This record gives sequence, C-alpha cells and structure tokens, in this order.
Amino acid sequence: MRIEGWETRLNDVIEAALCRPFRWGENDCCLFAADVVHVLTGRDPAADYRGRYASAAQAAKLIQRLGGIEAIPGAAGFEEVAVAFARRGDVALAVNDGNLLLGVVDMTGRGIAVPGAKGLVFLPLESALKAWRV
Repeated sequence: MRIEGWETRLNDVIEAALCRPFRWGENDCCLFAADVVHVLTGRDPAADYRGRYASAAQAAKLIQRLGGIEAIPGAAGFEEVAVAFARRGDVALAVNDGNLLLGVVDMTGRGIAVPGAKGLVFLPLESALKAWRV
C-alpha cells in the first residue's frame, strides 16, 4: 500500500539519484528499487541485505541465494502484473546490454529508471520482461 504523498517522494528519490553513480551495495539496481519501494510504502524490502555486500561477486552470491534477480520482488511480497499495466513507481525487471536488472517505472516519459555508471539511466518500457505492483 502506497502512503499519502508518494508521488512527491518518488520524484524526490529519482531526482536525488539522477547523478548518483552505480556502486555495489550502495546504489545498485536492487537497492535503488528498494529505496523507491521504501519511500512509496514506508517498508524497506532490502533492510536485511544492506551493508552485506560491496562487490559484483558478493551481490551475485546473495542474488543467487534469493533465487535469482527475477525472484526478488515476488519474494518481497509484490504481486506480478503484466508489463503493459505497470504504473509509475512499480518495480520492473529489464534487460540492458544483456544483463537482467531491476528498475522502477517512471511514467514521465523516460521509461524504467536504473542506476548507471554516472547516474540514472532510463530504459524504454519495452525492455521490461516483468513488472510488480508496488
């Protein structure tokens, strides 16, 4: 359940991340998606995992233990919806340069927001394979 004022908080978290570079365990795709969920719902689905990894290898081990990146949103209790019905703030599984990653649907015309080397990158919604309602 989204809390009152979520639209403003979503805009704020996206604006704050625009120039924030990717960093494992601090600003990677899973933690960015969890940050957005936290501001929209007041619940941090990554609370148990923050500070537990700082490299690609450590992240891969954790993701594997959780059943793969595509299993993470469902395991956190989010209902899968058809990508066509994804709305602003929902979590999406997308493909970028052959990599699966989690992002957040940003319906301001930019697509799916994901952390990139120099800040947020916006992938087209068509790159989404799955989506989950937040």
